[in-house]
Amino acid sequence: MLLLLLLLLLLLLLLLLLLLLLLLLLLLLLLLLLLLLLLLLLLLLLLLLLLLLLLLLLLLLLLLLLLLLLLLLLLLLLLLLLLLLLLLLLLLLLLLLLLLLLLLLHHYTTTTTTTTPPLHHHYNNTTTTTTTTTTTTTTTTTTTTTTTTTTTTVHNDKKRIHTMPATTTYSPYRGACMFYKQPLFCKNFLLQWRWYNLCFFFASIFQVLQ
Repeated sequence: MLLLLLLLLLLLLLLLLLLLLLLLLLLLLLLLLLLLLLLLLLLLLLLLLLLLLLLLLLLLLLLLLLLLLLLLLLLLLLLLLLLLLLLLLLLLLLLLLLLLLLLLLHHYTTTTTTTTPPLHHHYNNTTTTTTTTTTTTTTTTTTTTTTTTTTTTVHNDKKRIHTMPATTTYSPYRGACMFYKQPLFCKNFLLQWRWYNLCFFFASIFQVLQ
């Protein structure tokens, strides 16, 4: 009987050991499952990090694209500004050319159109002298009366005094022209003076542009 009891006890112990082993195995399996779950979580986290990195890269790419677009817009604006400046310069040059043409037209009109006052003619009076001589001769038979009339007419030459026509242009050299009283000399002198002024005007414009 005792042997039987001992055997039973041994069996029970064996069963208990088996159960313990099973439990240990189950625990090990659970641990393995937990480890697998942790690994999966880590993988998911890594994937999320990769996705975040990709998103950041995409955001960076988008920012770079936006910067490039802004640079292109700035370049377009600069080109438009340069075009506007060129147009303004062309307009200024056209205005300067128009002003120069107006100055030249004014110059030619003032040099060609001159006011000529009426010429003063001084005429000396003509003097006419008449001399009458009467001679009477008396004789016994006939009486002869002789009348001699001599007329002397003196015509003086016409003397015309021409005054110099006053030009419409006024310059500091007009006094010299009036002193010499030579129209051709005065006209050439005034033309040279005006061309000198035009050259000085061009030189001042180029200095301002530089």
